[in-house]
Amino acid sequence: MNVLKMALVAATAAVLASCGGGGPVAGDTEGFSVFPDETTLKTSACGTAGGFDSVVTINGGQPPFRIVNSSPQYITVDRSEVTGKDPKFRVTTLGGCGEDLVVTVIDFHSRTAVYTITIEEEEDN
Repeated sequence: MNVLKMALVAATAAVLASCGGGGPVAGDTEGFSVFPDETTLKTSACGTAGGFDSVVTINGGQPPFRIVNSSPQYITVDRSEVTGKDPKFRVTTLGGCGEDLVVTVIDFHSRTAVYTITIEEEEDN
């Protein structure tokens, strides 16, 4: 009987080791990204660039996802945390021009994915 128990314990340990040990800190082998990962807007005048919406989808990673807006003077983000089976958030421009306006998404394991938006004025021809 002890041999059977030992074999069962060894098999269980092998299965857990092969999948990372289980539990919430095991890690996610799936990639982590956002789509789209960048957007460039061209506007006739920087002051009229407000009101453009972009929906960003989070792919992979481990929820909950924290959303950090590094450019609140140019863009707004509709939430600061996202969870669920189809995690998305909306970015809206406020007006003005700017390059590399970054929204950072941070997953449960502190991995990051970045959405970048650039708002530029069209050049006169």
